Amino acid sequence: MDHEKLKQFRQQSIEKALRAGLPAYFIDECEDEGVIRVKPDGAAERIVVLQGRAQIQPFECRAC
Repeated sequence: MDHEKLKQFRQQSIEKALRAGLPAYFIDECEDEGVIRVKPDGAAERIVVLQGRAQIQPFECRAC
């Protein structure tokens, strides 16, 4: 799939969820593990499972 189209789709999905007051979730393709959650206030964090427990880590948007 075209990387630029995927990036546009992800951004549109995030914007749509935030307009609805909901968090947006997507796979972190850069780190190849975890899920990124973008909260309605715009804060983003990575959720990974370590030893069977969800761990919340800071996330900064960056180009892959």
